[in-house]
Amino acid sequence: MADSKIQNFQSRLARIDQIHSAGGAFEADGSLGRTYFDTHRKKARRAIPWRGFSLLFLAALLIKGSLLASLGEEVYGERVTSLTAGNQFEKIGAWVLKVEPATRLVADVLRPLIR
Repeated sequence: MADSKIQNFQSRLARIDQIHSAGGAFEADGSLGRTYFDTHRKKARRAIPWRGFSLLFLAALLIKGSLLASLGEEVYGERVTSLTAGNQFEKIGAWVLKVEPATRLVADVLRPLIR
C-alpha cells in the first residue's frame, strides 16, 4: 500500500519537474496562465542609449581639454590645422578636435593640475 502511494507521489513530482523545466508553473484551472500574458505583452522597445552617448561625449571633452592644457593653445592649434590639410579621415579628426568654449573651460580647470 505504501509503495503505490510513494510511486504515485514520485510520478507527480517528476511531472511537476517536467512542467517547470518546460517553463510552466502552477496555475488554477480556468485561469489565464503566464503564457497568455507573455504572448500579449508588448515587446520592449530598445531606447537610444543616451547615457552611453553622454559618457562618450564627456570622455572626448576631457581628452581634448587635457591635450589643450598640456600642449598649450598655439601648439594644439597648429596640430589641428595640420590635420585639416590631410585626407578625409584627418579632416574629420580636425573637426572633432577643434577648440570650442567647453574644451577651453575643461583646459582651464585642468591646467593647474597638469603643470
